[in-house]
Amino acid sequence: MGLERIIFFSDAVFAIVITLLVLPIAADVQLPEVHGGLAQQVWALEPKIVSFAVSFLVIGQFWIAHHRMFDYMRSADQQLLWLNLVSLLTISFLPFPSALLGAHSTPTDHFAVVFYAASMTVASLALTVTWLYALRSGLVDQTLDRHTASYLTTRTVLTSALFLVSVGGGLFFGYPAAMLFWLVLLPAARILLARRHRRRQLLTRAA
Repeated sequence: MGLERIIFFSDAVFAIVITLLVLPIAADVQLPEVHGGLAQQVWALEPKIVSFAVSFLVIGQFWIAHHRMFDYMRSADQQLLWLNLVSLLTISFLPFPSALLGAHSTPTDHFAVVFYAASMTVASLALTVTWLYALRSGLVDQTLDRHTASYLTTRTVLTSALFLVSVGGGLFFGYPAAMLFWLVLLPAARILLARRHRRRQLLTRAA
């Protein structure tokens, strides 16, 4: 199977998963019998809307990471196919913890946020393993320089580590702490890594 078919299939899975995120919101909207009831229903959906937005952004980051990863690949083997399939399996599961988070997240019960963070961690680890396998098996572009390969590896490992730490954040401090990891610390860490990588590239070219 060529890389194009793998990428097209993967993109389709990501698109379907992101679309499925909105279903718990749409399923709970009913026409009110009295005037003014619709606004109350919409406001009552706030936890599910927040969960949808967070999941959309996080899964979007997974899609970007997957897209960038396969940009550097030049061939595929049977093991890579299976690793990518397992990675897509973990991504496909994410609408369930997302729906659970929107429906059952409370200040006292942290199970939903911990389960969500753990699911994200597994998905991130699956992507990390896929990249490490492709890199060590020589499936990436042979012209990929050592610094760029190191940057991409550090980025994937750091992402998995932050998701893993967010499990503890969610367990002890709840939803807001976990969101801090997902939507603030993770993008900030990636930006800092990218700047460091660009600076190193400029120094290498200057030398």
